[in-house]
Amino acid sequence: MTSGVWGMTDNSRGPGKSCGVLVSMALLFLSPPAAAGTADRSWSASLGIGSDYTFRGVSQTMGSHAIHASIDLSLASGIYAYAWGSNVDFTPEGEPDDGASHEIDLAIGYGRDINDNWSVDVSLVRYLFPGMPDYTSYDFEELMASAWYADRYGATIAYSDSVDGTGAASMLYKLAARFELPAETTLHVAYGHYDVSGAYATAYAYSETTLARTMGKTEVSLAYVDTFDSAESIYGNQATGPRVVLTLRVDW
Repeated sequence: MTSGVWGMTDNSRGPGKSCGVLVSMALLFLSPPAAAGTADRSWSASLGIGSDYTFRGVSQTMGSHAIHASIDLSLASGIYAYAWGSNVDFTPEGEPDDGASHEIDLAIGYGRDINDNWSVDVSLVRYLFPGMPDYTSYDFEELMASAWYADRYGATIAYSDSVDGTGAASMLYKLAARFELPAETTLHVAYGHYDVSGAYATAYAYSETTLARTMGKTEVSLAYVDTFDSAESIYGNQATGPRVVLTLRVDW
């Protein structure tokens, strides 16, 4: 349950020690800037709307629209932090509301180029779902690491010790590629295997194919997302299966 890599397509609960560190650092980094950036740091923000919001192939809004916003800080050292938020809905039609209506992600990470071809990135992400009843929570943390070759081919692994707040561990394995096309257009493709068997006794796979066009500070993307294996048995048929997601995002 969280934010996707491109816009709104492709993470017992409760705060732990690392969560406290993450929130403290995020609040420090994301305090309102006096200016848009300096020589050693840069700020950015985005606002978008999508026909759906999927995370690792699974709809986080039961197939409905989503509005999201973010604020990001990048330092010259390679350290970065961001806060990202969206509306969510995990309750299938006809079932009692679980109280989750919003998601807020706080992250801190470090990325760098190793040489002309290879780059690496590591991050710690805290997924928060405020407003839920005291007796339940979906909050969890995830440690992610990725490597990219020639800024085109990438691989990502991610680990959580309490996926979806269940107290059980999860592992993500994902391969991705991106290709620059004419007219400021980029093709993104990704295939992931999400092992949540500790929490749900099974794992599933998903794919994402996204065509994105940039026009100044605006990006329009069209994604085809699908899930395979046991995704439906975990999250239900309303949130899984093939779907098309149209997203409009403005950056500044």
